[in-house]
Amino acid sequence: MSSTLIGMSAKPLWIRAVYRLERTIGEPVEAAVRTETYFDLMTKATRTTKTVKRKVTGVSTRGLHLLNLPAGTDVRNLREQLARMERRINQLSEHVEELD
Repeated sequence: MSSTLIGMSAKPLWIRAVYRLERTIGEPVEAAVRTETYFDLMTKATRTTKTVKRKVTGVSTRGLHLLNLPAGTDVRNLREQLARMERRINQLSEHVEELD
């Protein structure tokens, strides 16, 4: 008797059933995700998702701007500007300390 058979028979029946079910489902799924068709579908799905997100973001941004409210891109731009200002202030502070 091989060690895998001994190890398998020592496991509870429900574990063996789960393993068997996982292999029954898992093997065809694993084979499917290795095909060119799968990769083509995933590429198309990713592109479609990006396009939809971009369009929804554009509509919501225009809507918020019509209401004179900041959109996510506005907040992101302000955060980037603030980070640049903080770095510049730190540089100037270091320069002042060096002069003292």
